[in-house]
Amino acid sequence: MTKLFISALLAAVLAPSMACAEEAYLGATVTGGGTLTFTNPLNGKSDAADAKATFKLYGGYALTDYLAIEGGFAHTGNTHFSKAGLGLASDPTFRMRSYYVAARLTHRFNEDWSVFGKAGVARNRFTLTNGAGESDSVSSTKPLLGVGMAYNVTQAVAATLEFEHIGTTREPGLTVKQNKLQLGVKVGF
Repeated sequence: MTKLFISALLAAVLAPSMACAEEAYLGATVTGGGTLTFTNPLNGKSDAADAKATFKLYGGYALTDYLAIEGGFAHTGNTHFSKAGLGLASDPTFRMRSYYVAARLTHRFNEDWSVFGKAGVARNRFTLTNGAGESDSVSSTKPLLGVGMAYNVTQAVAATLEFEHIGTTREPGLTVKQNKLQLGVKVGF
């Protein structure tokens, strides 16, 4: 139900913007995965692994020169943990997906440089597979806050640097902190 609501909201906001090409934009970012730690809830053993990179695709519609509505999707590749370190029969795998919608405020210093901030809500889904084909997933909805800066390479293309905070998801056997420094590109139409 929540996915349907978010999809309908994004479609209602972004679909009309495609007709008004000067106000629409698309973008993509990438961030390093950092380190993930998994603790086996049965025996208390832990293992740390380097998380895969997170890729984000987003689109938005500028309502004014300063305010835009933005929505996007982020996906983290599979991170594998050691079965020996956790006392398991097979290697567990972790994956994250996230959808978000946010308001984005932009301040332009000049033709080349601008800063922005955004606030919204993110829906996250974390999936853990035990390596034997069995999986379990946890979903959470958290507030999203972000700040960043953009450098206009051309009038339509900007390089971006962004810090995004989605909060911490805590469930039995799972604690995920989502703070990401992202490099990206934004293209206006």
